[in-house]
Amino acid sequence: MKQISDIAFTVFSPEQIRKMSACKVVVPDTYDEDGYPISDGLADLKMGVIDPGLKCKTDGGRMRESMGHFGHIELVRPAVHPLFAKYVYSFLKATCYKCGEALDEDKYFEDITSKQCDKCGAAQKDLKFIKPTTFFEGERRILPTELRERLERISDENLKRWGISVRPEWLVLVVLPIPPVTMRPSITLETGERSEDDLTHKLVDIIRINQRLGENIDAGAPQLIIEDLWELLQYHVSTYFDNETAGLPPARHRSGRQLRTIVQRLKGKEGRFRYNLSGKRVNFSARTVISPDPYLGINELGVPKEIAAELTVPLNVTKWNLESVKVFLKKHSDKINYIIRTDGRKKKLTQENMEEVLAELTPGYTIERQLMDGDYLIFNRQPSLHRVSMMAHKAKILSAKTFRFNTAVCTPYNADFDGDEMNVHVPQNEEAMAESELLMKVEQNILSPRNGEALVGPTHDHHSGTFLLTQDNLKIPKDYACRLLSIAGIEEEFDGDSIEGKKLFSMLLPKELSLEVKNRSGEEIVIEKGILKKGHVDSKGNDKIVKALYNLDPAKATKYIDGISKISVEITLMYGLTLSLSDYELTDVAQKELSDHYRTARKKILELVEKYKTKKLERQPGKSLRETLEELIMAIAEEARDDSAKLILKHVKRQPVNFFSSSIELNPALLMARSGARGSMLNVIQMAGLVGQQAVRGKRMNSGYKYRILPHFKQKDLGDDARGLVNRSFVDGLTPLQYFFHAAGGRDSVVDKGVNPAKTGYMQRRLINALQDFIIDGDLSVKDAEGNIVEYAYQSEEGEEEFTPGEPVGVVAAQSIGEPGTQMTLRTFHYAGVASLAQLGFTRLVEIVDGRKTPKNPVMDVVLKDKYSKNYDKVAEIAAKIEEITLEKIAKIKENFTKKTIQIETNKELTKQLNLSNKDIEEALKKEKFEYEKNDEGFILKFKEATLKEIRKAKVKLDKMLVRGVSGITRAIIIDKKDGTYSIATEGTNLEEVMKIEEVEPLKTTTNDSMEVGRVLGIEAARNSIYNEIKKVLDAQGLKVSSRHLSLIADAMTMIGDITSIGRHGLAGKKKSVLARAAFEETAKHLVKAAIEGEKDELKGITENIIIGQIIPAGTGKVRLGMKIS
Repeated sequence: MKQISDIAFTVFSPEQIRKMSACKVVVPDTYDEDGYPISDGLADLKMGVIDPGLKCKTDGGRMRESMGHFGHIELVRPAVHPLFAKYVYSFLKATCYKCGEALDEDKYFEDITSKQCDKCGAAQKDLKFIKPTTFFEGERRILPTELRERLERISDENLKRWGISVRPEWLVLVVLPIPPVTMRPSITLETGERSEDDLTHKLVDIIRINQRLGENIDAGAPQLIIEDLWELLQYHVSTYFDNETAGLPPARHRSGRQLRTIVQRLKGKEGRFRYNLSGKRVNFSARTVISPDPYLGINELGVPKEIAAELTVPLNVTKWNLESVKVFLKKHSDKINYIIRTDGRKKKLTQENMEEVLAELTPGYTIERQLMDGDYLIFNRQPSLHRVSMMAHKAKILSAKTFRFNTAVCTPYNADFDGDEMNVHVPQNEEAMAESELLMKVEQNILSPRNGEALVGPTHDHHSGTFLLTQDNLKIPKDYACRLLSIAGIEEEFDGDSIEGKKLFSMLLPKELSLEVKNRSGEEIVIEKGILKKGHVDSKGNDKIVKALYNLDPAKATKYIDGISKISVEITLMYGLTLSLSDYELTDVAQKELSDHYRTARKKILELVEKYKTKKLERQPGKSLRETLEELIMAIAEEARDDSAKLILKHVKRQPVNFFSSSIELNPALLMARSGARGSMLNVIQMAGLVGQQAVRGKRMNSGYKYRILPHFKQKDLGDDARGLVNRSFVDGLTPLQYFFHAAGGRDSVVDKGVNPAKTGYMQRRLINALQDFIIDGDLSVKDAEGNIVEYAYQSEEGEEEFTPGEPVGVVAAQSIGEPGTQMTLRTFHYAGVASLAQLGFTRLVEIVDGRKTPKNPVMDVVLKDKYSKNYDKVAEIAAKIEEITLEKIAKIKENFTKKTIQIETNKELTKQLNLSNKDIEEALKKEKFEYEKNDEGFILKFKEATLKEIRKAKVKLDKMLVRGVSGITRAIIIDKKDGTYSIATEGTNLEEVMKIEEVEPLKTTTNDSMEVGRVLGIEAARNSIYNEIKKVLDAQGLKVSSRHLSLIADAMTMIGDITSIGRHGLAGKKKSVLARAAFEETAKHLVKAAIEGEKDELKGITENIIIGQIIPAGTGKVRLGMKIS
């Protein structure tokens, strides 16, 4: 197949349109009464065929053979192309209306503002452009005929200098191209009527008005009628190109539905680019419901027989495999669907024609066989948020109608079995099969590309199973042990009538493995040369073992996971792991103690409320009195829950279970929580103890009726019950009022889950579009599609796999931030210190990658020099020195327009409190060069000659006049670092000024405004700031992402020496490739710009090659292999 090397964009001239046209369309109809296409109509056979049985009159091809051909309409009067109208305006503004010469030779045509022509001396008239397509010179309208004449005068030299590759008069249409019939096919309805495409409807309108306009001109109709019809023709042409043109009512169907015309066809999620080109429908795929099967290996996939019979794998006959194919045909004749001859004709294989087929079989034939055990299939679940949402499994043909796979592989797919469906794709050539097996099989993708942690591995019951199996003193009788070993496929022998659980577990481990890790309870797990010496293996232990085994050899990790999944299921069945309400019952003593805990907490809350009401509560720095109260109450509720937890763990009923030789004290609920199988201690606490404080957006509820949340409480009641502290457990059941608060808390998280995916999905799309062309080159540097270096060397962290040339690290980085983004909460939690001021949720992440000019919550962490940071009073003094105090905060400023004065009345009490004097205000007034006099109230400013507007301006300036502090720092809060030192957190940021303060340690002081860091300290510092800020957000949410991904994003955003966002105005929108930009956003804008500037897309990136159906320049597509045959 030939390779397309580049695609050039241009605007067609009228001559080119006529030349490529197969017919001139003059009839505004499509089919005659017999349903036959009308000649010279919009369905003329010269433009292609869409009906079976007919032939194209241009190339003789039948339906699906003929691609179709363009036609054209000769417009009676010219019409402005609506998408190019702004360029027409720029050309008119830049050139002389009389001689067509450029008004300024040194400027680009869009920047020219000169009003005098240097060549002919003509003074230029005022030009007005009223969107979408109307032009005025003063009060006179310029008609399209005159527009064309003016544009014709512009010289080719000027156009060449401006980099314009098309003649500007072509932007005013005299000939309209008509797309082939195949591009706008009509459909036949059940009634037998034909329904035409939206484009055909629009073209019918254009031809009709064009004819009427011609007839009126020939009949000598009044100019007014002609101009009205001309305006109507312009409307139809405009809405034919873009039916969402601003300032025009959209064209509609008879039913009232808005027509989808050319721009609407191309843009958006349902448009050609995203719906049909960037993503395509495929053959050789199947979809059905999924179900679990712990007895399949992690590499295997159970495929229903019906699917296996339908999907085929091609087997190409060559001179090297001819004989083996014949043997295969004889052996598996029932598995052959078709034999395809060299001429493309298909033949069914039966027992009767077997000999005949074998005799005629020659190289070049293709055998289409059904799926068989061992074929590699690509398995996928949507949404495919990261690379491992698609992996290769070996087919295992089974009865029943669902896809079945081992639960250990659920995590990468994010699959569960509550009705999820998944897709399977069958690779169709040897190369695809080899790539699937070597690069995509589950065995190769056990570790997460996001952070190198184990992603495929034991889960849920498997953890309970290993936890039980590795209990101390556990001895399993021989018959049970043999059953376990045979299920896991272990053939080792052992002596005696029983075997220790730990020893049996060790049989799953290779001799090369030695490991020391801690489990969830902090207890040590020690493995020496493949033998478990100590410790209970829970979820954390399993993950560490899988990771260590993968680093030894992926096949060993696979064997371990396969063995564990089978043994664990069996061991939990032997144990009889069940759950009932009795597991959550507390003893009477425990119930009493729990009530005491709750009473104590309640008493503390009521005491706090009383202190708040009597104003005796001490305000926390940087918080209002009410905020302080709420924070303290939340802390008490948290403490009450923690105390209950200890109590429940001590008193929850535990009937010891005799498991073979071992007595297990844990009840099933605790066993599941302790082993990390499912649920947490919090679930146990809420079921058995108390549900706890209900929160909305991380705070107690505070809105509802006036001064109270529900009418069942007294007004202004701030106590425990009135704000949602639930003192009952789920076993006891909630009261109606408690149920209301609990429902509010539940609604909060449901709303979060609903809003989150849409926002994170859009962010991931932006990230992927911006970073997808970043690929590791042969020299191990990261380069973009144009060959620009993004990173000199791609760094992988210790313990992570090495990377090879061709690896598309940009996409992986984008997925590694986008995928955890879906788990990230949109809300802002409260953290200690500076973090409590900054927003650390998903919205902050979007803010960083969008390169916003200023963050929504700008904050600084001001670190002081050692000699000052330990003295609280000194720190308080510095904080006061930093916090911005403007005149309006400490004085009333009154204008008197009759006397032309401004009076400043200082608030003496407040100035004294803030340690300010009139002298400070005087200095500020002098600095701003105001003339003033002192009086009893403060200061008076006189404006003898000033206008009212100037006095008003002076008042605004005085309001914001800085009396003390650093401009932009609205609040300074002292933070106790708990190590004997203090720092200052600020709301608002001004890095440069704060760094100048003598007591401040400039090298350790930071701001969350990366743009400011770039301005003050340069681009390298800005790059580090972006990296640190993204890391802060992810750390706050407890999400681990490898530093290499964050580094790549920070490097990408700063690689041009300035901070670039990732969206349509940044990396994604500034790509060189026209197709990549058009496929992302603002489709029409990019195509129009490319056409007028004659851009050439060299197809170097990923998106553009997918669009035209070529192999992408990444991974194996970046490598060219030659084979020496002789």
